[in-house]
Parts: sequence; structure tokens; C-alpha cells
Amino acid sequence: MSRRCSLFSVITTVLVFPVVIFAAGLEDNADYVSARQALADGLPGVAGVKAERLLKRKGWTRVETRQLATFAAEAWTRAEDGARVLAVADAYDLDDEIFWRGQALTLTGNLQAARKVLIEDGQSPHQPRTRLLLAQILAALGENAEAQTELEPLLAAPEEPLHTHAQLLLSEININEGKTSVVIPAANHDAATNYLRARALLQSGQIAPAQNMLKAVLSATNGGERLHHAALVLQAEALLKQDRASESQDHLLKFLDATADSRLWTEAFDLLNRAHHELKEPSPFPEVVLRWISAGNAAQQQPDPSPVLSEATIEFRGHAIYLTAQWLAAEKRDEESTSFLETLIQLHPGHPRLGDAMSLAIEIYASHHNDERVLALATEWRERFGTASASVDFSAGSILFSRGERLRALQLFQNAANVATTLTERRRALFNAAVTAILSSDYTLYQSLLGQLEIVSNAAAAGKESGDSAASLELEKALFLASERKPEAEAALRAFIRNHPKHPRFADACIALTEWMLLAVPPRIQDAQTTLDSATSTSTELVPAQLQRIDYTRLWLRDAAGDLKSLVNEGAEFIKAWPESPLLPEVRLKIASAYYRSEDFANARTEFEIIAREYPDTPQAETALYFAAMSATSVMSVEGRKRALEIWEELAKKNSTLAVAARRQQALSERLQGDHVAALAALDKVLSMKSLDPEQRRMTICEKAEVLLLLGKTEPARLDSAADLLDEFLSDHSLPFMWKARAGFTLATVHSDAKHDTEALEACYNVLRAADMTPPASPADYVWFSKAGFFGVDLLEASRQWEAAARLAEQIARRPGDRSLEARERATKIRLEHFLWDGPAPTPPKVLPLEDKPEEKPTSTDKATSKSTKKGSR
Repeated sequence: MSRRCSLFSVITTVLVFPVVIFAAGLEDNADYVSARQALADGLPGVAGVKAERLLKRKGWTRVETRQLATFAAEAWTRAEDGARVLAVADAYDLDDEIFWRGQALTLTGNLQAARKVLIEDGQSPHQPRTRLLLAQILAALGENAEAQTELEPLLAAPEEPLHTHAQLLLSEININEGKTSVVIPAANHDAATNYLRARALLQSGQIAPAQNMLKAVLSATNGGERLHHAALVLQAEALLKQDRASESQDHLLKFLDATADSRLWTEAFDLLNRAHHELKEPSPFPEVVLRWISAGNAAQQQPDPSPVLSEATIEFRGHAIYLTAQWLAAEKRDEESTSFLETLIQLHPGHPRLGDAMSLAIEIYASHHNDERVLALATEWRERFGTASASVDFSAGSILFSRGERLRALQLFQNAANVATTLTERRRALFNAAVTAILSSDYTLYQSLLGQLEIVSNAAAAGKESGDSAASLELEKALFLASERKPEAEAALRAFIRNHPKHPRFADACIALTEWMLLAVPPRIQDAQTTLDSATSTSTELVPAQLQRIDYTRLWLRDAAGDLKSLVNEGAEFIKAWPESPLLPEVRLKIASAYYRSEDFANARTEFEIIAREYPDTPQAETALYFAAMSATSVMSVEGRKRALEIWEELAKKNSTLAVAARRQQALSERLQGDHVAALAALDKVLSMKSLDPEQRRMTICEKAEVLLLLGKTEPARLDSAADLLDEFLSDHSLPFMWKARAGFTLATVHSDAKHDTEALEACYNVLRAADMTPPASPADYVWFSKAGFFGVDLLEASRQWEAAARLAEQIARRPGDRSLEARERATKIRLEHFLWDGPAPTPPKVLPLEDKPEEKPTSTDKATSKSTKKGSR
């Protein structure tokens, strides 16, 4: 999940406002008094541990147990450990349990679930602190009107600090909505209030006062780290508004290099990208960004770096990778840009910028006619995000057509026509399909496509025809150019709109120009909105077909702008206004997708099921059924998971185009639920499917081996099955290196769990020898190569074979990659510690001290995390 900054994370932090009630047997208990003191001393984690230890003792009354559990929930909430709060809530009864569950789900980032708990499961009217929490969640989800409704009673209440926080939250909502006249409580002069004042001043163009206010925020000793970071980023934006791009860039580079962890990284990196592009003189990439890619920032470095990177360091490196890819793409260095994008996609599957990286990669690959990668990324996008672009198949078909692969191009053009959501998209796909059919000598198909093309053209031209044939021809030419994505299309459309404002097809030209702007990269949202509005404000005598097209195009506009709430509302209005429209399946699919993307999975499931039930013969039916199952699993209920498994079974038995994906989802769901036996059965069904392509089969075999490995924890015979499966898999000498390395590493883990350390070492060694023949050529190759290599070093060290361990580490170091330096240092350390060094001892590298930053010693939590991560790295 994205760690993006929001209303919820900058101003309104964890608000608990406890009501202290002491049970008779607790206030005299020394351990309980100690736990309360730890909480008062700002050590909520310590307080939580002490409270949980007390709960394990016997002899507490029901009232005392409830009081202890509520105290533990408060402590873990203040420690921002949502998982521990949920564990306490599941195990014990709590005072105001709905509130604590809402807090816990919010801390874990599951805002939709928290919203559901507070609204559907909570009591109405809400307690004040519960109402404030709900308002925070609604604001973070963009439901500002609903948030303001929750805040109204709090604004009228005299209680502090609820009243103050409600005022601040309302002010921030108004600022985010772009309002320039925002009333901020004048009596408050704390850091949070001053930050809001600075934002309001900056938004209204009062830059100097805003900067002074930000200085006050940064000089304050309260407000918390997140607010301090937000003020620093806002300073950079103020510099940009003054055309001081160079200073803004330097400011952001300094901020990012000195911040070990922050929820403001996405915004800061976006602002850094803007600042770099607004520099008055062309400038090379800052060298520090390239260092970030390999090692994180200066604040994340340790004198003796751990081989296991922290979650924050990994995320930071991903941001730096995406920023570099953006800069390279802007300089038309596409090959280098896609290399960085692929690194992010393959190595950081949960990164906040994953969707942006995939989108940019598709755009670049399409421009370079890399059709296979475009299609693969498009499929991955649908699986990950539940959305797809109708223009993807058209782009891929164009690439294949240019390469002479006409049959495949013809199929893709027909697919694009079938899923097109606008008349313009359908027309251009049918036109290209017809041309391809002629070149393929398929005249029967050509006649069929020509008939469809005429129907589409007639629908686009529905309206009173004008006698000005030259104007009509001008429009047809402009539409043809637009369908071919010719650069001169926009000028032709604008010329028609300017010269023929009273033409019956004026609205068609406006719609076509709107679609042109929405297909731009990036989409030109504001221009498209203005153009579409002119279709109704200037034109007269619009026929129903044109009005329907305008309404539908407006939905596309809302989708492109990311305005999901408006998309849902206007989609419902479309259904009411045009109940017989052939576009209804597409409209309902857009509504369902909007709910899904906003994580309103209950409504998404309902809409997807309506499509599957009411439009079973449409191209959208199977997709809708598939995502109905995805939505059902996302609500995290037993009924939802059961229904999802039934849907996936139905799709698989129908042998639909989504059959393989459905079976894989079955296996994934069972595995996530810990039912490894059921997951294994689902994977066996996947492997039995004839439609499985070689790459999917390899992935499924490796996943099956991993499930067998998990089962082997309690059933040792399963380890033998896993070893046999992997041995057979690795007997195929034509396997690409990544699969050899992944399977080899898994086989080594299987043997290690079976206490066959020699066989485990052999499996690791085989991976390194395979690299001699086909060296790692991609980031994914190197990941599995290094995993196998370092596991082999671990095994040798565990058996005290120091010389062999050092040699193996040196072999890893000879392969260029992210961990080659780590391997070299590991080998040096082994040789020095065990007196195996030949020649003079190496000079230890100098570590430059960080300016103005005291050395930080790792905490016990850090050490524990590092140890557990090292174990998991096997």
C-alpha cells in the first residue's frame, strides 16, 4: 500500500483521548502502575508489552481483564502497531471496542475496512472521539462532504482537544478542495495550525507570509516528524512558485538525503521531478540520486551496514529508480529508462509507484514496437489493478502490422473493436482491421468489417445532415486523422469547430477532440472538459445519440481525471437516462471498476455481479465475474471468500479466457488462508490445463514446490515430493536462467529443511555454475542468483568450512549486481576472522560522518528485525 501523505497522516495523527478508569484490583498492582508510567513516559510499546504480560496472569476479575485489555489497546494504538491492537481486540472484550478496531484498521492502512467498522458496525450516534476518527478516515478517502457532516457536532461542542482537532481537520479539507478563503482558528498558534495557515496563504498567492509561517512551523518543538517533513516539502513548493527551481531542487535533495523514513516521499519526489524540469538551463542528473538507487540515502547508512535492507530503504530506492526513469524518458533515452522501470516492476511489486512505472513502460515499449512486452505488461496491469486500456490492443496490433505479422494484428484490431468504449475507438479499430483483412486476402471478413464500419459511421453522424458537403468532408478527414493518431488531427478538428459552429455534427467534432485530448500522454483533462462542455453549450438540436455520446464521454473524462466518486454518480445517472443503451455493460463496468479502485469492495462486487447476470453474452461478462470474485475476497469475510472460490471454479470449468487466472487465484487464496493442502490441489489443476503457456507452467511448478516446502514443516514426506518435482523440473536444460536459479534456491531450501545440508549446498553450487553458462541478464535473474549464492555461504559457514565459504562469496562478488560489494566484504570478513588472508590485510574503508546527525545505535527491535530478515533471506 502506498505510504502517501494525506490529511490523515500530516495533521490528524493518532488521537485517543482516553478516559482513565481504574479497577479496584489494578491501581494497587505495581506492574500495572509501571505500565501506566511507561505510557506516560512516551514508551507505548513498553506499556503494551507489560499489559499483555499482565493479561496472561490468572486471577483477574472480568472487569479487571477488560480494563487491562483496553489499556493494552490504547498502548499499542499510541505505538502505531495496528496488528497488535487487532490481536488484543480479538482475544478480549474492550471498552468502546468499535473505536479501537477502527483505530487498528486505520493504522494498518485499511481505511475502507475501518470506515465499514465505524459506520456499519458502530452505534449511532457516535461517541465524540469515534466521530472524529470517522471524519479523519472519510477525509483521507476523499469523501469530504461526509467528513464535514461528522465534524459538525464536534465543532459545536466545547470539549478540548476534540473541538480544536475538528476545526483543524475542517480547515485542511477546505484547503485541499482549493478554497482560498479558509477560516483557521485564530486562537491556535501550534505547529499544525501554522502549517495549515501556510498552505492557505500559499494557495492564495501570498508567498512571503506563507514562508514566514513555515519557518515558525520548522522552529517549533511540537507537531511531530510528519508535520515537520510536510513543512519542508511545502517550502520547496513555495520556491517553485517563485520560479526558483534550482533552489527548490537543492532543498528537496537535502531533505530526501537526510530523511531515513517519511510518508512524504512520493510528494517530495514528484516535486523534485517538477523542479528539475523547470530549471532554466539544462542540467545533468544530481549524482546523489544515482547513489540513492544502490544504497539509499545518507540517513539510512550505518557504519557497518546490515546485508538486510530495511523496508524504508527499499521503498526509498524504488522512488529513486522511478525518478531516474522519468528523467531518462524525458531525454528520450528510452532503453535506459525501461531498464530502470523493469527493475522497479520486478523487484518492488508492492511499491507505491508500481502503477506509474508500468504505465510509463507500456508507453515507451509501444513507441518502440515492443509488442510482446506491451501485452505482457497490459495483462499484468489488469491482474494487479483490475483496469485495462481499450487502446492497448490497438497499439499492439499497429506494431505487429508494421512488422508484417498480419494475422495476429488482425485479431488484435478485432479485439480492440469489440471492447472499444467510444465510437471513435471502434471506428479506428474496424478501419485498421478492414485494411489488414484486404492485405491478408480475406475478402469475406473485409465485407463484414466494412458493414460494421458503416454502421459506426452512421451512428456517429446521426443528426440532420447539412448541405455543406465540404464541411462534412472536412470533418470526416479530421476524424480519419484522429483515428490514425496523426499529429495534424487536433488542428483539423479545431478548424472544423472554429469554422462550423452551427453544423449538425458540431458535437461530434467536440467529442472527437475531447477523446483525442484524453488519449494524450498525459491526458489533458482541463482542455478536454472545456471542449466537451462546448458540445452542449454551443450546439443546437442535438439528437439523442449525440447526447448519449456526450454523457458517455463525460464518464471517460471522470475516469481519466481519477474522480471516482463523480464517475459512480454520473454513471448511475447515465443508466437512468439511457436504460436501453447498448453502452450499459461498459458503463456498469466503469462504475464497478470505480468502486473497486476506491476499495469499496462491497459495492464493486454488487455491480460486477449485475453485469455477469444481466449481460451474460457480452465481452464484459467473464471479466465482471472474475472481478466479482476479487471483490468478494477483498471484503475479508468467510462468505466472500467462499463465493470467490465458487466463481473461480465456475470460470475454470467453463474453460474461459480467464480460466488459468481463476485457477491461480484459487491457489493464491487458499495459500494466503494457510490451507496449503487446498492450495496444492488448486495448483495441480492449473498444471493440468492445456491452455497453460510455458512461462505460466514454470511459475506454477515453482509455486507448487514452495507449497510442498511449507507442508513439509509438519509432513516430512512432502519435502521428498518437492525435491523430486524440482529435480525433474531442473532436468530441462533449456530452462531460462531465472527458472534454474529460482528452482535451485527452492531445492536448496527443501534439502536444508530435510537436514540434507550437503545436497542443499550442491543445489546452490549448481545455480552458480549455471551462471557461468548464462550469466544473470536481468534484475530478476540476479535476485535468485544472489539468494542461492548467499544461502550456500550460510551453509558453509554453519558447517565451519571457512575457506570454501570465502571462495563461494568471492564467486558471487565477481557477478555485477546489487549485492556484489556485499559478497566481496563477506569474503574479506571470513578470511580476516579465520586467518585465511594471503598477503597484507586490506585497509578498511573510511566512513564519512553525517553532518549534524549523531550516530544512532540500533535498538533491540532493529536487531530482532535484522535477525528475522536474515533468516527469511534464505
